[in-house]
Amino acid sequence: MKRLFFNYLIIVFLIFGTNLFSQNNDAPYFIYEKGAKIKIGHFNKRQIPQGYTVYTVTDVNETDSVNYITIKAETFDPYEKPLNFTEIEAVYKDGEISLDMLYLIPVDSLAAISLEDWNLQGRDFIMPAFLGNGISLKAAYVELETDDNRYIKVSEFSRIVDKFEKLKTNIGEFETCVISSKLEMQFAENELFTIYTWYSKGIGPLKTNYYNNKRKLVKYSEVVEIVMPEKS
Repeated sequence: MKRLFFNYLIIVFLIFGTNLFSQNNDAPYFIYEKGAKIKIGHFNKRQIPQGYTVYTVTDVNETDSVNYITIKAETFDPYEKPLNFTEIEAVYKDGEISLDMLYLIPVDSLAAISLEDWNLQGRDFIMPAFLGNGISLKAAYVELETDDNRYIKVSEFSRIVDKFEKLKTNIGEFETCVISSKLEMQFAENELFTIYTWYSKGIGPLKTNYYNNKRKLVKYSEVVEIVMPEKS
């Protein structure tokens, strides 16, 4: 009887386990420890590097319930010459991480404007602690406007957990959660992409594919280096 019950549990897991799968450790879906760093390469569809973005946790202010995180974001050209940098604030609590809405704006675009001249509103980019197949995530957006009607908006919406899978990269293999979404960028020209992003706990985005409205891959980003602080 016990054996039959055990076999039943195995069958239930095989049928439903993959749909309910989520990573159980407490790390958020982004870097969060001081000294952690990820370097992301940006490539065109022919796999030619277009530049790099590096995120580094420079400070963590720990409290009893919440950790306040400062992340330095830097950009480099295809030859790895430094271009621009900025800082992004994040809040980490109970496995969930919330990145300031300015995270949505490309670093080089952010460096080209003075935020003091713009009216800013939006919604932060949140990665919940628990993710399961089919779960819808909150949209994130940032909207900037000046008194003389200059306007910038970046929004990521229709965010849905697509699946969980292992991702092979040039620097290793990772357990990931794949999220599909729409990314709209309103600058001088309006652009709309369907994107798929592979996230790993404690690291963040490992890969992002960008598709146009004809469902053609136009560019992608992929992690090329990860540095994690040594455990004391």
